[in-house]
Amino acid sequence: MCAVDDQPSPREINLGDRMNSIADFLTALTGNLSAATSLISAGIAAAVAFIVLILNQFFSRRQQRVQFLQPKLEELYLLTNDVAERNARLFKLLVAATHGDIEAKKNLETMDELAAYGHLTAKKMVMLVRLYFPRLSRLHQFLFFAERQLSERIWELSTGEVPSLEALIEASGRVGHMLRLMEQEMVTNRDALLQATVFPRRYRSVARQEIENIPPPPGGPPLASMRT
Repeated sequence: MCAVDDQPSPREINLGDRMNSIADFLTALTGNLSAATSLISAGIAAAVAFIVLILNQFFSRRQQRVQFLQPKLEELYLLTNDVAERNARLFKLLVAATHGDIEAKKNLETMDELAAYGHLTAKKMVMLVRLYFPRLSRLHQFLFFAERQLSERIWELSTGEVPSLEALIEASGRVGHMLRLMEQEMVTNRDALLQATVFPRRYRSVARQEIENIPPPPGGPPLASMRT
């Protein structure tokens, strides 16, 4: 009969050595409680320091991001105010010009084309929206389309074709409506746009129905007198 080899395998020897090392380490710790306590305290202190470092970096980066984006959002908000002011001035000039006001026609003719058609503010708004606040791009496209309709009325007048008062009111009113909605979306979602919160917030976009529900123009003596 063949003799059975009872010698342990190399893997068993390595495992036994490891178990012996762990046992020796635990024996040493239990034999010296002060050293064990110091080691545990050092481990806890290192873990706490690491967590604090991670949190400091997280909040520091978030604060830097807010400080970087806030001036951009404020600039975009001011640009919407500039467009609203330009829209009001243009509406008055266009209505007066279509009713034979020579001074209004001269002001329109001498007005810089980039300012009249809003190209300067439009380029700035496109840059800010696309680079920093892409969530506003949906509403900005509606605003861009409304401004293009108003530009068509300006072009008609420059070519000698007189647009109707209703067409001017509709085009200018649409621009004003989109501007109000864009300001509303910026204010409502300020923290989300600036990424200023620890936990992500739900972005509340303006509803499609609200975009399409353009309020009627105000009545009263000014518009009534323009129609006569």
